Amino acid sequence: MKKTALIIAAVACLSSCDFFDVDTSGFVSPEESYTDEDRAYMALVGVYAPLSDVSFYGRDWFYAFNLQDDLSYYDRNYTRQELFLNNYTYTNSTLNNLWSNLYVGIDRANSFLEYIQSAQIDEELISTYTGEVRFLRAYYYFILTSLWGDVPMRLQSTRDSDFSALQLPAAPSAEIFDFIVKEMEYSVGLVSDADDLYGPGRISKSAVEGILARVYLKMGGFPLNMGKEAYEKAAFWARKVRESNLHSLNPDYKSVFINLCEDIYDLSYRESIWEIEFKGNNQDGHKTGGCVGSYNGIYNNQTDSYGFGYGYVSCTLKLFDLYEDGDVRKDWNICTYYYRNGEKLNRNLANNQYVYCNAGKFRREYELTGNKDKDYTPINFPALRYSDVLLMIAEAENEAYGPTDLAYECINEVRHRANPEYADVSGLDQESFRQMIRDERGRELCFEGLRRLDLVRWGIYVEEMTEGRRKQVSDPRWHQNKSYAGLIADYTEYRHNWYPVPSKELATNPAMKQNPLW
Repeated sequence: MKKTALIIAAVACLSSCDFFDVDTSGFVSPEESYTDEDRAYMALVGVYAPLSDVSFYGRDWFYAFNLQDDLSYYDRNYTRQELFLNNYTYTNSTLNNLWSNLYVGIDRANSFLEYIQSAQIDEELISTYTGEVRFLRAYYYFILTSLWGDVPMRLQSTRDSDFSALQLPAAPSAEIFDFIVKEMEYSVGLVSDADDLYGPGRISKSAVEGILARVYLKMGGFPLNMGKEAYEKAAFWARKVRESNLHSLNPDYKSVFINLCEDIYDLSYRESIWEIEFKGNNQDGHKTGGCVGSYNGIYNNQTDSYGFGYGYVSCTLKLFDLYEDGDVRKDWNICTYYYRNGEKLNRNLANNQYVYCNAGKFRREYELTGNKDKDYTPINFPALRYSDVLLMIAEAENEAYGPTDLAYECINEVRHRANPEYADVSGLDQESFRQMIRDERGRELCFEGLRRLDLVRWGIYVEEMTEGRRKQVSDPRWHQNKSYAGLIADYTEYRHNWYPVPSKELATNPAMKQNPLW
């Protein structure tokens, strides 16, 4: 994609590691936000900003919304009334905060699209920005409808305090998904190629194509169950990423995540296709840190050079058992040590301390910030990696056609990175290959905010969190001190495939009704 010098300069600026470290106050006066390139830039960053909010990727996405899965559990026994146990009501503040934040992003996107066309800036830059914002608005809706099902579809801003734009009934999720894919497919032709960008925080063509594959996989499964038609489109868009030849697997699995900690964007492989960017420790003038690594990292009771860690996210036996001998991902994703009083201590696996092990994917010991904050870190969060794209190709091909040569090629590429000595997967029937994909996604993508949504779209969420969790906790290797992890099985029901409409929405929108299951 050829760019003018003006556009390349703007793209380089927006692609820096300081992308979110920008004052977004331009949204206070929208009429003044698009009079020049700098103000348009701030408005664009404002549309991105909800991604890094603590209610979303800044904390709650990996700490609250994705701790109700089969590979991890909330390693605390504070209360029995909490999101982590599927024992909550529509007044839950975490639910309310994410819902509100996503609609803030949508409202900002609506305002941006209403003003940007009249901005006195380069037309090609307007086109690129428009593609990114239309994608982001669709992505916010993808998260909303994936979690809540039918939700209001607001396509005009509330800048004039016209509350009629807020008081809309829920649109059917099928209608929302139709909107999502149309918007994303339109955005593909507007946004920049990945090799025109110098960082992973911006939306590239590869990011749009990869997320489109994720959306279509969801449409193919529960609850829309569109089947082959959706899976063929998922395969189509995932193949587009592969065929671009812009992305490949970093041969060192650990380096993918060390790079996230050290704020390095690997231009050699570009395995990280889209990252949610954070900067600083909220002590050094940068107020854009997230909680990646502190909430979902290795336990450490001190704020020292290793970085404080709450150790909230720990591993289940199922995750241990998924890994085969020699898989380099096991020792990285499952941390068998912790820190106490400045000393590194090993877990006693001989004494059944398997489920004491914390998620090890995001390790603060690699964080480069000198004065490490207790909570806030500059560690980026991976929203889309190339290994996920390869596994989506394999899954979509299998669901549409049965195991194909391409499906085998893609899954074997991921597995050979984990262990070059693994024999090729081959000769499986469709059901066996389906299970292989589900297991491989667990091995490769655990703790990246995808597993719960995968279980739901596969139609096995309730089964895994009831029968599956009870079976795990009854295993003699599950330490009795952590038996509270089994409580989620007592509360999980069919309705937990969705969340209840938050109380704040019901209080301000009389046209909105509660999900009948709730």
